[in-house]
Amino acid sequence: MLILDAALDSFFDLGFNRTTTEKIARRARVSRGAMLHHFPQRTDLVQAAVIHLNSKRLELFEQSLSQLNEGSEYTLVEEGIDAFWEQLQSPYFAVYCELLSASRTDSELRATLAPAIREFTQAWREKSEQIFPDLAQSKQYGLATALTRFLLEGIAFNAQSMEAAPSSMAAEELIGWLKSSLRELFDDVPLSKAALRDPQP
Repeated sequence: MLILDAALDSFFDLGFNRTTTEKIARRARVSRGAMLHHFPQRTDLVQAAVIHLNSKRLELFEQSLSQLNEGSEYTLVEEGIDAFWEQLQSPYFAVYCELLSASRTDSELRATLAPAIREFTQAWREKSEQIFPDLAQSKQYGLATALTRFLLEGIAFNAQSMEAAPSSMAAEELIGWLKSSLRELFDDVPLSKAALRDPQP
């Protein structure tokens, strides 16, 4: 676990292409021999790090959204969007963006990342259905969750690539539009009063 945490930290601080197994070993404070015992090849370490990253992102998603909706009669839709948006400002999402960008010209990384993304998407969907059982009854649930993920992740990715503030006016307007759109998509299931309030001017 220390080695995998060190790998994610290195990807975040140095970038994927500048990260070596030696640098990860130093950051994890383990010997080269110990590193090779666990991960004989760099590819082995990268594959394990990607799986570890997925686990961390899913854990953060489940923890924050479950705590938010604990004790609530209905899912707090708008608050949930805000919580998910906050998660996308974390180093974990930054590392994901780093790996995604690097995979364009790295066939080995792309081969590792592609199935991991599919697994993450499936696990994210399953966890969201567990956290939001009322919303999962909506006929539009699949569309709503896809819209939420792709829009918010797209805004966050663009902000990182452009080194722009993720709280820009354009981002706020798009998030406001998303909240309004989800109210319409979920019109076939009960929503809390908080989720039904008019958007702020």
